[in-house]
Amino acid sequence: MTDKLENQGGKNVPKLSVINIVLLIGLIVLYILHFSSVKNTKTVENIPQQKEMPSEFPRIAFIDSDVLMDQYEMVSSMVTKFENSTKGKEAVIREKQSSLERRYTDLQQRVQSGSISLEIAQITEEQLIKEQQELMMLRDELSEQLSKEEYEMNLELYDIVSRFLEEYNQIHNYDLIFNFKKGNNYFIANHAYDITPEVVELLNQDYRLKQPRK
Repeated sequence: MTDKLENQGGKNVPKLSVINIVLLIGLIVLYILHFSSVKNTKTVENIPQQKEMPSEFPRIAFIDSDVLMDQYEMVSSMVTKFENSTKGKEAVIREKQSSLERRYTDLQQRVQSGSISLEIAQITEEQLIKEQQELMMLRDELSEQLSKEEYEMNLELYDIVSRFLEEYNQIHNYDLIFNFKKGNNYFIANHAYDITPEVVELLNQDYRLKQPRK
């Protein structure tokens, strides 16, 4: 069994990994640094030629993916949708499991009271065992469906953010936009390079415009 459908009886519903997408931005490099040729054309015997050096400092920026995941309204909508789908599938499994348990308990009581023949009891028990096996297969199938739904939502989120950043960078012309989050290789970042608030606001504006009017 997978973890997604083993949470029964009021346990918490699994969250989107939505996101170790973490935003799926990972390290999004929008443009490779463009180097201008500053090569010294003169060569001296036995002296290696100088390497090309950038003509100016690169323009860089970063996005705090933790903040983005927390404040981007589309992520919240995706999480809610995924949770509802998970709860619905778990409810199906719980109902079928409860039905099997009730029928098995009823069978035991009828056997003990002698109100059913052993032959009929054996046939009924075999049927219940078969249904239990089918339920286990259904549980696996629904769990696979949840994994697929999660993957597709992560992919959709990645595509939306990537396309947005490409358009955003056509105006701002950054050489590098990278991900900053707790637990990665960066301990400190100058907030002068933080474009998260602007990116979140623009993403939310675009998301709201695409929602059907109520």
